[in-house]
Amino acid sequence: MYDPLNDSTLPAKASRVGYWTSHSVEWPTPAEQLPKKTDVLVIGGGYTGLNAAIESREQGRAVTVIDAESLAWGCSTRNAGFVMKSTGRLGLKHWYDTLGPQGAKAMAAEHQAALERIRTQVQHCPDQCDARDGGYIKLAHNPGAVKALKEQYDFLRSIEQPVSWLTQRDVADKLNTAHGFAGLKFDDCFAINPIKLAASVARQAQKAGATLVEQCTATAMTQVDGGWQVQTSQGVIVAHSVLFATNAYTTQRLFPKLARRNLPVVSSIIVTPPLTQAQLDATRLSDHYAYMDTRVLKYYFRLLPDNRLLFGGRGAIRGADADDPRYAKRLLAALHASFPALQGISQWEHFWSGWVSVSLDDYPRVMSLDKNVYASMGYCGAGVSFSSLAGKRLAEKACNIALPDLPYYQSELKPFPFAGFRRLGQWAFYHYGRMKDKWG
Repeated sequence: MYDPLNDSTLPAKASRVGYWTSHSVEWPTPAEQLPKKTDVLVIGGGYTGLNAAIESREQGRAVTVIDAESLAWGCSTRNAGFVMKSTGRLGLKHWYDTLGPQGAKAMAAEHQAALERIRTQVQHCPDQCDARDGGYIKLAHNPGAVKALKEQYDFLRSIEQPVSWLTQRDVADKLNTAHGFAGLKFDDCFAINPIKLAASVARQAQKAGATLVEQCTATAMTQVDGGWQVQTSQGVIVAHSVLFATNAYTTQRLFPKLARRNLPVVSSIIVTPPLTQAQLDATRLSDHYAYMDTRVLKYYFRLLPDNRLLFGGRGAIRGADADDPRYAKRLLAALHASFPALQGISQWEHFWSGWVSVSLDDYPRVMSLDKNVYASMGYCGAGVSFSSLAGKRLAEKACNIALPDLPYYQSELKPFPFAGFRRLGQWAFYHYGRMKDKWG
């Protein structure tokens, strides 16, 4: 698999991968030629880039979106479809302690705006992107995790967030799992088919007047009078503003100021064959809910509308190893440990991976990097809802529209120190996480 820390370009004409690609969706017809000039050039055609294009058009700018692969080839079509009211790795308690009650309230409002933006976009999809609206449940994976989870619930209730507490018996009523000692239910979160959302937003962007160009790799940038000259695999384009919407897939060489700003991390997913009625009865799985646990190295899962079980977690460290079946076997073993009633499932039907952008300080940024150069990245694996709003904010920033006075928009991502050793640090963290999850 393409590795953004090691590979200078993405593979030519690589196919989309994973379970979601088995669904029929209508993609817009891309432009046959790259324009010679545009007001706004968006690099990256996923959720962030497409939403940046829509907002740029609303501001009256001519906008061109280029993607080195097909539109939304990256994590916009590889994720699990969890639409959560958060982003990054820091909860509202952190922002309450850091910013005070009003600051935390403002952060919560921004997360709510992201969630509602996705709800609105889902309504434009003919079948509402197969949305399942039952909520997201965070499971205490062992007895020791219950106290911290309950404290999180108590805090969220104190600031009037729509959450519910599930005792171990409550969890058992919904789910027969070996790792469900309590649960925190986020009532207004939901799950979708991410490829249907991506295709729908792409159609919206084209309808708004954006030029969409696939198989167009940006290879070099030069500052010129009035903006930037960008060399691509399809020729040269001059833009007043350049917006990077490549997140974890950002190459290290195109724009050096982005090179050390994030750690691309592999997240992998397996999807089982359809569960039998006996297996459904034994596990009590329902497609109403999306689940994640409290481990350091988290697992996440949901029953899909066709009764297949999606189960995901950490993958390889290097892109070169991402497709190795041993990582799928690890996920299957974790699935068996969570659901002893599914020991009879010996194989997966789908296995794929994608890159997650982890920031040094655990929260994303929409930032200015140079004159008329902007970027949004660092969602830390929680980007389905926020990336859409971040795309809008990215375009607003490029149009000199004041953004909300929130940490996401106030500074650049901090560069990783000793960036060449990021993967070594990741390896060490994984070993720590395994020990913590097993013994802590």
